Amino acid sequence: MIDLNALAVFAGVVKAGSFTAGAKALGIPKGSVSRKISSLEAALDVRLLHRTTRKLSLTEVGRAYYEQCCKGLAELNAANQLVDETRSVPRGTLRISAPAGFADGGLADWVGEFLNRYDHTKVELLLSDQKIDLVEQRIDLAFRTGKMRDSSFIARKLIPARRILCASADYLSHRNQPKNLDDLRNHDSVVHGTSVEGAVWRLRGPEGGVSVRVNARVASDNMTYVLRAALSGQGVALLPEDLARTEFRTGRLKPVLDEYATSEMGVFAIYPSDRHLSTNVRAFLDLVLEMI
Repeated sequence: MIDLNALAVFAGVVKAGSFTAGAKALGIPKGSVSRKISSLEAALDVRLLHRTTRKLSLTEVGRAYYEQCCKGLAELNAANQLVDETRSVPRGTLRISAPAGFADGGLADWVGEFLNRYDHTKVELLLSDQKIDLVEQRIDLAFRTGKMRDSSFIARKLIPARRILCASADYLSHRNQPKNLDDLRNHDSVVHGTSVEGAVWRLRGPEGGVSVRVNARVASDNMTYVLRAALSGQGVALLPEDLARTEFRTGRLKPVLDEYATSEMGVFAIYPSDRHLSTNVRAFLDLVLEMI
């Protein structure tokens, strides 16, 4: 039977580049390293390493064996990490990134519940509609809406989402309710973006997908501002459905051409593609799934 410790020693020596460096990295005597590898070669009945006075190199079979050992050891380490994290309690600081509009949604409730459940945790929030580098900003967990592109991060869809057309009751009382897309083109619009020039809304309706060039009077890359601008009567806006329907209940916003909306998108949780989540991220995600 192969000694798993011998596998770890073999991989450590190859990675370090020599018996001496490997022994130092592993924290064991050089003689023990040599004996472990010799016993491994004897058990396998193959030579894994070429030994010379100046350097250490892998045989052909040794190279293939090393690659498989690394994979196997990574699996074992991941399994051990999973057990350790399952037994551990969330603690320390969790850094979360989310669009600015999440400030008016359920994020505050999620954070509050997380802090109540886990006394030794803290949360740092970066709320912005600007694209940020999650690695550079040391983000543990991000929330995003829309369609996710391929990346080095895992994207987990939490809930479906789309954007719908709406305007303030005051605006519609002065400008009349649009009855079709042609009417919409004649109305002022508030758009989520960086420019009023060439603004186009891509919608789906009874006839399928349509693109509508709109008369943008205000543009902002902050969805919270788009909402505030719509509420203040600055024009028709295309808003996340959950935000819009909250204002429908207050009567401050009214639906516009409700047979049209964007294609189905989603709210996603984004996190690094490590084999296993950190305890903090896993606990926060579990809480969110309970509450949505």
